[in-house]
Amino acid sequence: MKNTERNVNILNLMSFIALVIVAILVVVNQLLPVIGVNTSGPFFNVLATIEKLFTIIVIGISAYNFVANKGKGLKITYWVAVALFIAGIVLIWFK
Repeated sequence: MKNTERNVNILNLMSFIALVIVAILVVVNQLLPVIGVNTSGPFFNVLATIEKLFTIIVIGISAYNFVANKGKGLKITYWVAVALFIAGIVLIWFK
């Protein structure tokens, strides 16, 4: 197996694991209020942040696989979008 194939397989595995974690967090976050759990505390804010970070990992890996063989303009757009998303997540903590 070539080095690039191994890297792609590792990225795909990371993307899959992140997707599974996000799916679990979304379901738990939706079910807890139904059973009467207050989800407005700092612990749940951390879980929401983790959910968003893993979402960007899944989207980011998929998008990077798309732009990897494209021109410089798409790669710059990709990195700007990732930076904006991360900045948005960080700014949530400074409300």
